[in-house]
Amino acid sequence: MIPTYNGLPIFGYSVSMTTVDVPREKQINSYFGLSGLEILDGGSRGRWTYARGLLSGDTPALLAMSEMQFRSFNDGIARVLVDTLGSIWQEVRLDAFQPIGRVSQSPSGVCFRAYNARFFHLE
Repeated sequence: MIPTYNGLPIFGYSVSMTTVDVPREKQINSYFGLSGLEILDGGSRGRWTYARGLLSGDTPALLAMSEMQFRSFNDGIARVLVDTLGSIWQEVRLDAFQPIGRVSQSPSGVCFRAYNARFFHLE
């Protein structure tokens, strides 16, 4: 499955994604003279999706354009994320994008660089 964000395949190659739940909110009460605790469920507090992959371009300038396109989504707007398993997540914001290390070049001249990205699910 090709992952997308806002309907665009911005993730490049060798993409892996992991989605984890943020712990549910809770209120813990105790009462004098009674053993035990009362726990009131406060609901979900979202999820995080962590993405790793490789962005590429035929030239360093085209690789830079791929990275800038990814960064352009870090604008606070929630969008639809489709992950590598094909799960569709509504209301997801790009929270962080981080290219990793130096730009490498393949024998055929293609430039590439690894990245990490983090997305926050509002629902």
